[in-house]
Amino acid sequence: MPAHGTITHRAQSSRRGFTLIETMVAVVLLVGVVLAMGMGTTVMSKNVSDSSGRSRAQALADMQIGRARAWPTYATLSALSAANFNTAVGGLTPATAVAVDSSGGRNITRVSVTVTGGTGSGLRAPIVRSISIAAP
Repeated sequence: MPAHGTITHRAQSSRRGFTLIETMVAVVLLVGVVLAMGMGTTVMSKNVSDSSGRSRAQALADMQIGRARAWPTYATLSALSAANFNTAVGGLTPATAVAVDSSGGRNITRVSVTVTGGTGSGLRAPIVRSISIAAP
C-alpha cells in the first residue's frame, strides 16, 4: 500500500500546467495587444504622411511668398496671380491672390497664397501664407 505522501504527490503532479480557460484568456489578451499595436502603427503612418504633405504645402506657399518679396517691379505684382506662377506640384495646387489697397493715400499690396491638396497629397486643410508689401 502506497504511503500517504505519494498519493498527494501524484494528485499535485496531475494539476501542473494551464487550464483551457487560462490559455484562452492569455490568447485573447495577446490578440488584443497585437491589434492595439497594429492600430497604433497605422495611425502613426497616416500622421507621418499628413505631416509630409503639410511640409510640402508650406514650402510651396513660402516659395510663392519669396517670389513676391523678390518681385522686380511693384506695379506688376498682380501678375503673380497668373496661372503660370501657380502651377500644381505633386498634387498640391497654389493659388495666389493679389489685392491693392490705395485708400487713404496708402499704396499697400497684400499677397495671399493658398495651397490646397488633391486626393493622396496628404494635405487635409489648405495652407495660407500672406504678406503685405508697401509701395517703394
